[in-house]
Amino acid sequence: MPRMKAIRALRVRPEVLDPGKVICPPYDVIAPKLHRQLLDHSPDNAVRWILGDDPDATPDEDVYRGCGQALRSALAQERLLKEERPSLYRYQVSYRDDSGESEVLQGILAAVEVRPWGDGVLRHEEIRSDTLNRLVEQARCTGVDAGVVMLTCEGLEKALSETGVLDETGELLFEASDWRGDVHCLRRIDDPELVGQIESRLESIPAAVADGHHRYTTAMTLAEDPEFPGARLVLAFICDLHQPGLKIRPTHRVWTWGPEKDIDSTQVRDRLVEALDDGEGDPWSIEVPGGEKVNLSCRQDASRGTLARRLQDVIDEIGDLGAPSTPHQIEVGRKTLNESEKGVFCHLPPVGRGEFWTRVLAGEIFPSKTTFFEPKISTGLIARFFNEEHQR
Repeated sequence: MPRMKAIRALRVRPEVLDPGKVICPPYDVIAPKLHRQLLDHSPDNAVRWILGDDPDATPDEDVYRGCGQALRSALAQERLLKEERPSLYRYQVSYRDDSGESEVLQGILAAVEVRPWGDGVLRHEEIRSDTLNRLVEQARCTGVDAGVVMLTCEGLEKALSETGVLDETGELLFEASDWRGDVHCLRRIDDPELVGQIESRLESIPAAVADGHHRYTTAMTLAEDPEFPGARLVLAFICDLHQPGLKIRPTHRVWTWGPEKDIDSTQVRDRLVEALDDGEGDPWSIEVPGGEKVNLSCRQDASRGTLARRLQDVIDEIGDLGAPSTPHQIEVGRKTLNESEKGVFCHLPPVGRGEFWTRVLAGEIFPSKTTFFEPKISTGLIARFFNEEHQR
């Protein structure tokens, strides 16, 4: 069960700086082009805290130290402040999805106590050592905790209402539009009695990481290091899995290879069809360069691995085709496929909420990039330092 904790967070002074100028997406969805757009949007954008001020720079110790300095400079210049009392935050984001429909996601923003996987927080994705090592190096250089781990659970809003927390509970700190027009609303809850009630109530609710497995594992790695006493906590946002505003999008798979590999695209496609077409269930499809799309069906039940897992298993049996690209948009996947002489593009169906939760509670670990949760929880709402002791 998660131990959510109120913290004395760093946040923007809205009377000095527009929070919407600071807010940015998490690091792992910021390509160089977007990095430049965010810097152009505002020199105060939090992308400088996590990726630096040069989109073309190779991440290294100098870049990381620059990230930490950017945050510390904003604090020294009193563009940020540190809360006087430990606080939880009622956070809501209003956004438009890919179809243009308006959506709203809300929950509680604070920090979560870092404990071993399964002891408080469940995970569903494999941890990639290269990503983890890079984030640990960055955290050691900066001492900054700016990215938010996204947790999901069942029954959060009901539990909050039982403690008296409603949509507009707490002092309104800001309501601001970010670089793309999403509206972020942050309310502070700092009454010690109510904070204690919320912390206690949330501890009884099982929760799983939706986004941020590597950020959580980074804190786990640093937690026993005396130089980073604050790493026993990590910034976290917890929300109800069944909110209509929370989307689980599919992540597709594209394998491409060169002519040196003596295997034809249609051979791979036909083997996948033979092994994975259930004849009924959720629709999905496979394309090869210059070929027609083949439609298949998949029964997505928790008695066997996810389609992404079974797909990878069949690919491994065929031979070494390398790591797949994992686009979220079909147009991007098709472009990747058509740029290669050989390949297969698998349009996968999304993992449903019920299926996701059943698998997570059972301890199943998905292949990386199986799910894509939307919206992403932004950087720049609040921040803290790993190298400072947590203060109550």
